[in-house]
Amino acid sequence: MKEDRFIQENSKTWKYLEITLARLKNGGLGQLEGNELNDFITAYNRVCGHLSYSRTYYGNTGTTGYLNRLIASAHSFIYLPKTSSLRRLKLFLLKDFPLLLRQYKTYIVLSFLIFLLGSAVSFIYTMMSPDNAAAFLPQEILNSMGSGEGGSGSWDGTVMSSYIFTNNIRVGLGAFALGVTLGAGTAFLLVYNGFILGGVGAMAYHSGAGLRFWSLILPHGILELFAIFVCGAAGLMIGYSIINPGVYTRKDSFIMKGKAAVKLVCGTIPVFVVAGLIEGYVTPLPVSEELKLLFAFFTLTLLAFYILFCNVRHRDSGINL
Repeated sequence: MKEDRFIQENSKTWKYLEITLARLKNGGLGQLEGNELNDFITAYNRVCGHLSYSRTYYGNTGTTGYLNRLIASAHSFIYLPKTSSLRRLKLFLLKDFPLLLRQYKTYIVLSFLIFLLGSAVSFIYTMMSPDNAAAFLPQEILNSMGSGEGGSGSWDGTVMSSYIFTNNIRVGLGAFALGVTLGAGTAFLLVYNGFILGGVGAMAYHSGAGLRFWSLILPHGILELFAIFVCGAAGLMIGYSIINPGVYTRKDSFIMKGKAAVKLVCGTIPVFVVAGLIEGYVTPLPVSEELKLLFAFFTLTLLAFYILFCNVRHRDSGINL
């Protein structure tokens, strides 16, 4: 093959590698998404073959020198020392996790709607009569709220807050694990946990502690509930991958969706941790209920900003190598 034709046929790949290397100078491989990284590695391997061909048939020409410099630059990025665990965690939380949240937003919204359905049903029925709370709430909650006397009696907000926090973590992990039941177990846990929140909220209202209840729940509850919805979404993903594998076998579909689901659940771990810190240090503060609700709104705003705007620079490469 003549050198001019060789350049013409392969210059697109060389140009792509050159452009990508220019990007990497500002942040390294960490700024590449999964598909972009695969394209970069593929281009690197192809250009290595081009360099070998050029050396064999064209000798020390300008083409060979250009390809040699291109490969040397790419090599310095590909074979850098492994990224530290702390840096990988930072990249996951600031780049991969928000992308996953946006990619699988349909499952997260569905998880939220299932939870909301349970909350609405229990709240409405318990508002109609405190006696209906027995159909939705565990006995230990009913005992702590004095429901045996028509919903009157002492209401221990600290107990309720602690119970709901530990229960939310258990529900979140359970909702993910029960995805293997074709999503039925996941949906049940979401509805049941919705029953608890709606029922307790209505009982708190009946006892005259509605504002106090929400001021104790929402500061950390915004993050906890979001983590539950994400875990529920992961479970629903797994269930749907089994029900409708598409063009893949059920095994392959389960594995592919399962990997994404595990990443989603892993992303909720720091969310639960931050929620726990808020519950331990912010919720007990001797400040007004209104101020605590304002803090809850602040956490909701930060969460929305993180989901919608974190790593919005992501673009598909669109390169077919």
